[in-house]
Amino acid sequence: MEKSVAESGADLNVSMDKMVQPSHEPSSCKMRRRCDCDWMSGLPDEIMVSILDKLDSKTAVSTSILSRRWRHLWRFLQSFHFSEPILPDSYCRVRIEQMVRCSNENRNQHFVESMGWFAGLKRETLLRRLYLVFSGSTECADVVNSAIASAVEHGIEEIDMAVIENTMYEFPWWLFTGGSNPSLTSLCLSFCKLSVPLKFGGFSSLTKLALIHMHMSLKETQLVLRCCRNLVTLHLIDVLAIRIMQLPKLKQLILLWSLRLGEYRIDTPALQRLEYCGEMLLASTFQSMSSLEHVSLQYMFDEYRECHAEKLENISTCFPYVRSLLLWYEIPKVVKPRTPAVFLSLKVLTLKITTKPSDDLLWMAMFLNAAPYMETLRTTIRYLSHLDSHNGVVWDDVDFQHDSLKNVEMYNFMGRDNEIGLARLLLYRAPNLRCISFNQAPLEEGDDHQLVPLTWPGAETFVPRDSQFVLSKLFENVSSSACVVFI
Repeated sequence: MEKSVAESGADLNVSMDKMVQPSHEPSSCKMRRRCDCDWMSGLPDEIMVSILDKLDSKTAVSTSILSRRWRHLWRFLQSFHFSEPILPDSYCRVRIEQMVRCSNENRNQHFVESMGWFAGLKRETLLRRLYLVFSGSTECADVVNSAIASAVEHGIEEIDMAVIENTMYEFPWWLFTGGSNPSLTSLCLSFCKLSVPLKFGGFSSLTKLALIHMHMSLKETQLVLRCCRNLVTLHLIDVLAIRIMQLPKLKQLILLWSLRLGEYRIDTPALQRLEYCGEMLLASTFQSMSSLEHVSLQYMFDEYRECHAEKLENISTCFPYVRSLLLWYEIPKVVKPRTPAVFLSLKVLTLKITTKPSDDLLWMAMFLNAAPYMETLRTTIRYLSHLDSHNGVVWDDVDFQHDSLKNVEMYNFMGRDNEIGLARLLLYRAPNLRCISFNQAPLEEGDDHQLVPLTWPGAETFVPRDSQFVLSKLFENVSSSACVVFI
């Protein structure tokens, strides 16, 4: 290193002292002198290395040619990112067709050489994260396995790997046998194989595991989870769902598009967040979930959409203590005029509704009846013209009052008549409403956008109406003290 952290800090302090001295220079000269300063080189080494950690490895290492100060900083990198295909920043890793298309169009010709360089790299610091995207060819598989072996020797903490094209590549679990790497805490695998032996103990230190579109049998999935007893976060996306899930420390579970082979049971008493997309679950699926705070549900393969009221009742039975709930709903054929469920602990409800542009939205009032203590309601609507028309479906029990509702947020709001009608109903039936906001942007959900795919392709778009027109329609014969915000 050319300068230590202390020396860099001292230089920075000197520069700051000089800046606060009074000067009689013209302001234009001061601005020119400030622009000519190299502020980056004045930062402490730790901050500069943390910036390099966020870049791809080729870019980070190439900064060594900038100056003597930068020459050796890359050696302190804790994260390395290598990708054979050149992927756009917006790619979604659950969509393999997008990754294959990018691989065919743009390919890093130096991937094998880069992997060989990394495997032979002598390091003085521990590794935190290794991110790999490659084709799975024999040539790539050999150098990738060598790179992983080197990472294990240097105490790797997180491995994130996605395989495209040849998806029969098997992750080298044998490199973790005998507890050789107790520091591995996170493993994310996509489009490859993982088959561990019965008494495998190499993943006992894992706290996060993500398996995406894996080529694994039901037995192989069960064996992997059996040796990961300390998991806190688990993502299972498009894999065979196991029969029994017993993870006492699990706090976050994402279960998307998992094909069920019969009934199964989820016993995770510490679970706080659940995201599920698949067939309707039985109430007996979940055991002792008193710590659950947020649930996101999207039921697929549903042949009985007319039973939405009963479906909501099933949800309230499965999750009686949930405080935040996100539901994906298609407009039902029949809504029965009765309170379909009771969520006594629910405070925040988010609704993602799919409907035909001509259909009304007043039936959504059934959700207010189901959650008497709800304080925040969020809605986002997408319109699909090809859906069967259920116009005229109205929640008959409109004579209600919701005293707990304080905030309403309507996303993807275009000021259509059905949207204004729902907003008017909320203003009229929620006397303690403080604020209702209208946002033209869609509601963004999902903390990890690399795991959750882009939602709702092909929805119709409309020109938003003027806010003054919306206001005039909104308060026509309706009195409310709520604040109205347009975003």
